Amino acid sequence: MLSILIPSFNNSKYLPIAVASALSLKNLGEIIIIDDNSIDDTKVVVKELQRHSDKIRYFKNKKNIGVGFSFIKAIKLSKFSYILMCNSDDFFIPNNIDKLLEFLMKHKLDLAYGKMAIQKEGKVYKYKHPGYKNKDYINDRDEFKDLFIFDMYMPSFGTIMKSSILKKFYNAKYMFDLNQSFGSRFKAHDYDLFLNLSKKRKKIGFLNEFVCVWKPEQNSQSGNDYFQTGSAARENAFLFGRYYDKDCTFDLRDIKIIKQRINKKLNLASKLNLLQKEKIYQEFPYIFN
Repeated sequence: MLSILIPSFNNSKYLPIAVASALSLKNLGEIIIIDDNSIDDTKVVVKELQRHSDKIRYFKNKKNIGVGFSFIKAIKLSKFSYILMCNSDDFFIPNNIDKLLEFLMKHKLDLAYGKMAIQKEGKVYKYKHPGYKNKDYINDRDEFKDLFIFDMYMPSFGTIMKSSILKKFYNAKYMFDLNQSFGSRFKAHDYDLFLNLSKKRKKIGFLNEFVCVWKPEQNSQSGNDYFQTGSAARENAFLFGRYYDKDCTFDLRDIKIIKQRINKKLNLASKLNLLQKEKIYQEFPYIFN
């Protein structure tokens, strides 16, 4: 059974769509909504949703702690064997999430992911990430290296994970240390988690189906602001420094591709001036040289 974990902040407008898509899952055990101290009508909206299902559990943070800590709080509260996160402004393709769980269980995987579609101007489009393969696979690539080469191609809300694996190490201390090491609140906590699991050689599988739909918003964690302000480039550079070591099987060509990809992100950061970019160059000289 699945525990669906939904961190939410001031997003009552779209939350019902996310919840409705989760309620349509065949193997749904529970939906845990972590309200990150919203000031909109999230609580009222959730109370109405709870009238239609006793599987919805609601918790409100006393202060805003961010998506990462809210996700970890939900993991701790979860009761079922498999975990799937959903951003409150995105939604699932239920039949294919059901297939993804069956795929994971059939092949005894630690983690299984599918493809993400994208919604723009009310229409849903297939999204072709360069990291996607053209067929299903099970442990058939160097996932750790490819996550650096192709960027974050595993959608957090299209990736089912074993709860038992996460509960061994992924806790508030982990997130606190990550933020402290970065120097501020780290946004790409899902990218960090997948790099961590892939470096540990967990058994990972890919189902060649679209399983979820992303609705990019300007100010969302993965929206335009994240890229235009240089946050995406800075966090990518930080993650390379965090995980790359002598045991990595990267050759010079791999490293060149990774550096070029992250440099391109910084070049596209239109809200940064030259002095701000120079500061990032100096902060991560192993990438920007």
